[in-house]
Amino acid sequence: METETTFSIELEHVTEGPDFHTFRVAFSGADLRILLPYPLVTGIRLVDASDAIIDEWRSRYLVSEPLDDFVLAPGARIAFDLRGYVSCASDTERRWTINMPVGDCRARFHYHVDDKRDWYDFLAKRSRFAAMTPPWNGTIESDAIKFENRITPAEVG
Repeated sequence: METETTFSIELEHVTEGPDFHTFRVAFSGADLRILLPYPLVTGIRLVDASDAIIDEWRSRYLVSEPLDDFVLAPGARIAFDLRGYVSCASDTERRWTINMPVGDCRARFHYHVDDKRDWYDFLAKRSRFAAMTPPWNGTIESDAIKFENRITPAEVG
């Protein structure tokens, strides 16, 4: 079941640590109540001035985990803080890392959902509330933001 609705996402650079950046992705402006999967740090894309992707997130580990969802209602704004580690792929505690150039950077958040969700059909048969909150499928991107990366590879690890 696919839902035709509109909403927007906004990306913000919150802070920089010794080997990470924290970004906030906020969802708002929904015209209908919808069910969305939690955003992942891998949705943050470093882009150049022409919006071409500079580098992608990488992990040395294959991990399976349950998908968590949230409900975005009309008039609501829901934000998530995502921590992305820079140039430290060998550290076992840092699942996703990226090579980031030092200096001025640009990022955007790419959110793509292509989820058939068989469990949702089962849930809808047992709950009248499920029918009020259909899952959303599609692709949406935030505007690009500028931020500064001061983390050099020599400082990491």
